[in-house]
Amino acid sequence: MQLYVGILAAMLVFGVVARPIVETLVPDLSVIGIRVVLNWLFVALVVGLVAWLGWWRKVRLTAPIASGGRRYLLVLAALLLVPVGVTLALTPAPFAVPEFTILDGQPLSTAGVIVLVVVGFALGAAVSEELLYRGVVLRSFESRGRIPAALAASFLFGASHLSQLVVGVPLSEVLLVSVLSGVSGIGLAAVAFRLGTLWPLVGWHFLQNSFPAFLTAEAMAVFVPVNIAVVLGVAILGTWLLWTDRNIRGVDGEILADAPTQPDGGEIKP
Repeated sequence: MQLYVGILAAMLVFGVVARPIVETLVPDLSVIGIRVVLNWLFVALVVGLVAWLGWWRKVRLTAPIASGGRRYLLVLAALLLVPVGVTLALTPAPFAVPEFTILDGQPLSTAGVIVLVVVGFALGAAVSEELLYRGVVLRSFESRGRIPAALAASFLFGASHLSQLVVGVPLSEVLLVSVLSGVSGIGLAAVAFRLGTLWPLVGWHFLQNSFPAFLTAEAMAVFVPVNIAVVLGVAILGTWLLWTDRNIRGVDGEILADAPTQPDGGEIKP
């Protein structure tokens, strides 16, 4: 619990002080440029936290997929492909390259925008958020049970998106993203437990963050409601999986994916 409170406090402090510091040090940065810098500062902090804790093995970033876990890759595939497929099918011209600048008054080329979105935003967020929420937070609560661990991770995952307010994202958009992130976190936590590894979630998160940046307004009008419906479906599935696994506890930081159970639902100990 102390670790959880410390992470929450550190996120609040980071959200308050990071932007003014960056703006002071690099005054010519655009809002997009500030977001990129803050994104990668957060990556550095999360990587530093995992290294400081010595939890590289515990977060299971590169562990193999657990026995019986491959079918849960379909959940990640549905989260990505269903909204994308429906959007492409219903929108005649779904893609457009947005105009971004890193330094005020210096628009990026098309290639520059693609690199900015893919590396500056999508990759950094995928690594830091999965390491922190489905890695450190989920594993730190695992000994208390999978349901408490999932709730703790999903709450922090949703709340973290409120930090977008400091870079000028409209409140309505921030609240929508925060709620959806928190709800999706239930399903993602359940999937993480069943997979027994983190790297498929990093890959899914990277692709999920990359795609919407290149959608037109018309395409986004299709993508958002479909995405909400799919997220709710995965959250319901995740809730059922977590309830099924409610008696499973982590042992020395190891995950027990699809652990066999006794008739009363208790875990069979080796």
